[in-house]
Amino acid sequence: MAIYSEAELDVKAKANVFSLDRNLESANVVRDISDSYIKFCESSEAKNRSIRPRKITEGVELRLLFEALCFTAFLTTKISPRYIATKRLILKKVNYELVRYYNARLAQHLIKLCNDLGMTKLREIVLVSPPPEIKIKHGDSLNPMTRLKEYSEGQGGKSGTAAQHFGRNIGKALDPFNYHALETLGKEQVTALTRLSEKVSKEVFTLSVKLKA
Repeated sequence: MAIYSEAELDVKAKANVFSLDRNLESANVVRDISDSYIKFCESSEAKNRSIRPRKITEGVELRLLFEALCFTAFLTTKISPRYIATKRLILKKVNYELVRYYNARLAQHLIKLCNDLGMTKLREIVLVSPPPEIKIKHGDSLNPMTRLKEYSEGQGGKSGTAAQHFGRNIGKALDPFNYHALETLGKEQVTALTRLSEKVSKEVFTLSVKLKA
């Protein structure tokens, strides 16, 4: 029999998304990235590249939080098979049908949270031409499903790993004209974000989680 019902998994998926948001805030992830960006802009490397700091507006901070939320949600989908299983006697086996259900509900709750926070009012930064002559335009609204798909496809390594995609997205949020020089600011956060995602998932699945609908 399945250890969790679909209704229970839906509650846990919602709890996971909201806990990711709270933990990202308490860990000051957006501030840490912003501080690292300012520090980089003061470095000799930035001066040699003629990179000047851009203002960290509320819009930029919202973009950074969006990227961190989507990346940790993606990491969560990789972690969920550890906890979702079918039990028969003393044996446990991953229930991939319920894993897919849980991950789908996680994505839906993520979409709602991003909508509620106003993130989807922002638009994608699209690179029209590659470095060094970078030109940009604004594309579709930010969409969590687009990011989750991007990170999932990045697992194949065809266009870079998920961590590389995350670094690129952080760089574009901070300064799209110099994103290639800023990718490391996002990749430096990957280990901490992985631990954060693991901590949240463990809490959600080992504690009795109850949320109002």
